[in-house]
Amino acid sequence: MNNIFKTIFLFIISVNCFSQELKVFEIDSLFGYKNDEGIIIKPQYQYANEFIENKAIVYKNNKAGVINTNNKLIIPFKYDKIYFLNDSLIYVKNRTKYSHEYQCGVLNKNNKVVLPLIFSEIYLKNEKLFVEKQKDSLISKTQFTDTRSIKKTYGIYDLNGKPILEPVYDWFKKIGSDTLRVSKGQYYAMVKSNGEFLANLKYSAFGEFHNNRAAVRVDSSYGFIDKSGYEVVKPQFYSVSKYYNKITVFRKHNGQVGFMDINGKTLYESVYEILRYPHLECAAARKNEKWGLIDLKGKTLVPFTHNDYLREFEGIIAFKKNNKWAIFDQKGNQLTEYKFDSLFVFGSKESPSSSFWKLKENGFKESLGLVEESNMYAVINNKGEYIVPLNKSKNQLFESLEKLKIR
Repeated sequence: MNNIFKTIFLFIISVNCFSQELKVFEIDSLFGYKNDEGIIIKPQYQYANEFIENKAIVYKNNKAGVINTNNKLIIPFKYDKIYFLNDSLIYVKNRTKYSHEYQCGVLNKNNKVVLPLIFSEIYLKNEKLFVEKQKDSLISKTQFTDTRSIKKTYGIYDLNGKPILEPVYDWFKKIGSDTLRVSKGQYYAMVKSNGEFLANLKYSAFGEFHNNRAAVRVDSSYGFIDKSGYEVVKPQFYSVSKYYNKITVFRKHNGQVGFMDINGKTLYESVYEILRYPHLECAAARKNEKWGLIDLKGKTLVPFTHNDYLREFEGIIAFKKNNKWAIFDQKGNQLTEYKFDSLFVFGSKESPSSSFWKLKENGFKESLGLVEESNMYAVINNKGEYIVPLNKSKNQLFESLEKLKIR
């Protein structure tokens, strides 16, 4: 009995070694295979790829097929392109009448159809087949070209070709390793790649996740959902910001604005024309068309007497009055006089249309701003201190500034 197992084992090893040793070679523009012993498969193919798991993709008459190490045809020469998805699944493609467009399908290594040639793209991810399906509607036709309306839908199949999500969804976007945000018509949902819906198709808007919270909308009201699909905050607000440092800014349908923590608890609520996102535990706000600064409990830190403001994210805080800028700290202490004619910050500043700005590095070790004062220029830090002193020459100032950059 032991001898039988040894024989089988040695046979398997010899077959594997045999296939691994086979190398492509070319004679007179035809390709075949040989090993150290000599020619094993005579040159007969238009093109040939190396063997992988005892299979190789070869071409004849501009069509692709698959052979084994005995030169037996496994997949016939009837496809324009063939790829190996894994050791048992084979991706096949045929060109359509339109340039760079294909009909795609999947076969197993026994030439049995797993997915028919009806898809425009197929991807293998996490042991599942993600498909794209394309439907064309001809709008007009000329001698040289067609004008089409193209609609693409997406779905997921298992490795046996069984549908997990039918290809009826307009859009897929990956959230986690096995979670997707999907849309169909005007609505969005969240679903696992095994087909389990974490949140049903009921949201008319579905934002990006920040701190495990994404803004969602039902009708005209916003709330928040976590990655498990649980509605942490029921849709009830006119608008909400993204979560950063576990706080969001909300506006109710009655105009009230305020701060809310990551669990949906209201920290402060009042009436302002505009309330910006809080960082450094303070936020810019506008009341009666004047800007000021408040803390998370609504206490006024900088009075509402200013025509404009500028905040670098977690950096310089400045307010403008009578066409002059002054620097403040996060507690509302005024650090400089109103003396700067202009102010420019190098890091991320708050968006003019939103209270949350995509963060980026400013390239310096500290928060810096370029100021103009009495037709002279200087660089200050977030305390209003001169880092590069007043200078009439902008060129000299920028030469000094260049030396301050992080290398």
